[in-house]
Amino acid sequence: MIPTLNDLLAWLRNETALPVPAPETEENPAMPNPAAASVAGAILGLCGALALLLCWLLWLPSLAIAAGTVAALAIAGGMKKEGGMVRAGDKLSFAGGGNALLIVLLLFETAALDGLIVYHAPSAALAVITAVMLGLTVTVAFRSTQPARNIIEPGEAFAGEKGGPLQGLLIGAVVLAIVLLLPAYRIGPTAAALIAALAAFTIVAAVARKQSESDVPDFSALAGKAAEIAVLVFVLALLRSS
Repeated sequence: MIPTLNDLLAWLRNETALPVPAPETEENPAMPNPAAASVAGAILGLCGALALLLCWLLWLPSLAIAAGTVAALAIAGGMKKEGGMVRAGDKLSFAGGGNALLIVLLLFETAALDGLIVYHAPSAALAVITAVMLGLTVTVAFRSTQPARNIIEPGEAFAGEKGGPLQGLLIGAVVLAIVLLLPAYRIGPTAAALIAALAAFTIVAAVARKQSESDVPDFSALAGKAAEIAVLVFVLALLRSS
């Protein structure tokens, strides 16, 4: 099924704090087409990219620009990923462990963004859009393939009724990543971004193998934020090694 504008608006309402109008009729509001999630992620990433460019035009230091971008993304996203990360971290370790995990990951994200901004700020804005888009893609894929049961075989997730929309989600994410990153960073960092998102999904899925049904939303948020940060770190690493 081809995703519609209502699917896109539903993802924006569910995953962000952006002022999105409610639809006149909601036939199935709980199950928007996953294929539209990557576009919703790109729109959320655009909010961070605009904040980055605004701070850059104000001649702020690169670290301040990076911190402002991370803050803008958290606000535009309604702190949903960050809250899920804290709860997932608490479940993996101990009370308070989630806050420590959040601080460490946000420091990594800020440092990676700082490096990309020093390299070239407009290109860093494209990297932000790509990272957030791939992060939401990983969140939705995790939520769809890691319910409260034993982890299924990889091919099984893309068969049956969910197969088409999930395939559309992944294909759309790959195409958007290539369109956004390839002109600015070329093939190496673009491929690294896709590998980073896949690695984040795989690692969080392995760590959360014994999750319960109530844990899935929190671990999907952790997987998405981890993918977002990993994309920025991998792109910066490839740039510095070239």
